[in-house]
Amino acid sequence: MKLARYSWALLLCVAVARGPALRAQDNTFHLNVLAYQWTTTHKAITFSWPGSANTNCSGNANINGNVSSSGNIYANETSSTNCSTAYTPPSNQTIDIQKPVVFILADSDTSRMILTCTRNVRWSQCNALNPGQFVARLDKGHLEVQALFGKGKEEWVKYDVVEQMAIPKPTQTPSTVTAQESHPSIEAPETQTTAASFEFPKRWKSMVSGTIRTLRFEGDYIYGEVALPEAAVNAGAFSLMEVKKDGDKYVGKISARFVRSDGGASCSVSNPIELTLVTKDRIEGRGFSLPPDAKIDWNSCQFSAAATWHDFSWIPVK
Repeated sequence: MKLARYSWALLLCVAVARGPALRAQDNTFHLNVLAYQWTTTHKAITFSWPGSANTNCSGNANINGNVSSSGNIYANETSSTNCSTAYTPPSNQTIDIQKPVVFILADSDTSRMILTCTRNVRWSQCNALNPGQFVARLDKGHLEVQALFGKGKEEWVKYDVVEQMAIPKPTQTPSTVTAQESHPSIEAPETQTTAASFEFPKRWKSMVSGTIRTLRFEGDYIYGEVALPEAAVNAGAFSLMEVKKDGDKYVGKISARFVRSDGGASCSVSNPIELTLVTKDRIEGRGFSLPPDAKIDWNSCQFSAAATWHDFSWIPVK
């Protein structure tokens, strides 16, 4: 399988992507996949065979005779027979049929769902969905999700919805529209900028990779977004951070999607991150990431090197 060089300088995002992003049509909606988990089902099937018997016999006969002077014939006979029977008793064989099953946790704009599908055969289209944004639609009682698998071709894969719950919407007034509704980035409208956002700089530069990110401070939470080229964003690439204060540090994750340079394939990841020092002049921490020379297999979204913890530091920029 062909491997493409992957740069970690953008914290899990490919810098350039020329292919078109997946766009929702009139009968589709956006689906945010949060996590997935594979499991295996077991079904025991018993086969039975009836018993049988097979009998073989063998024998011999001897005849002795004589003729008298008067012309009479006298004879006597001796014979023996030997039979054997082979018996095969009834038998049973139980076979454990195993099938891989995937469960996917995902959100639409209005509900949280658990999706599932089963790989009944080796060539089944059932696949897991990496965390990230997808386009979905409802078709004949099934939920179909558009994704890139295998050779990078867009496919509609069917899933069953095994559980669904509504996501309550907060009560809003026209003057308090959330950032998620107005724009898919972490930017908050001016009317919602908190005192913490005024105190801390907005743009920060990594002293390790040189990447620029925007940070938003909301109470115990810090939200971050890496600044990517417009072509990469249009193709669906992103790198978003969400951390929450935990004692004397902030703990959370970075969710990212990176896209191959021709736009024909994409992969999503989610890795932990910790901020151990947060001041208005400097932020330090560590993130679970790949080495800079790691390569990616676009068919399986597997990397040539294992991810490890790496230290970083950010400073504010204008």
